[in-house]
Amino acid sequence: MNTFTLFSLEIFISLSMSFITLWILSKPLVNVLQDLCPTKTQADFWLAYTRIMLLISPLLLVLMVSLNSRHSSDINSIKFSLVSALAGLLLGMLIVGKKIFEPASKTCEFTEMAAKGE
Repeated sequence: MNTFTLFSLEIFISLSMSFITLWILSKPLVNVLQDLCPTKTQADFWLAYTRIMLLISPLLLVLMVSLNSRHSSDINSIKFSLVSALAGLLLGMLIVGKKIFEPASKTCEFTEMAAKGE
């Protein structure tokens, strides 16, 4: 396989996994952000931030691994790209999850305290 084709396949793998993840998360993420953010403008910002993080993280890792795996076989390069894309998605999800969990847990604590009448 020539270098350009392999590189294109690696990018395709990364972007495909990101778009699938974003498609799965889109509706629940919009719902959570609308609950957490006081305004629609803020919810729209955090939605865009999340989408960018989940596109950039895997792609960045795939590109970094691609630079280091240019001497390996084609199938190993594809395997490294798949692992890198998954690791990038995990990293992006951890970052986004942490950003969403902190205010969500505070909101839950406040709701529980209000229900108890404290």
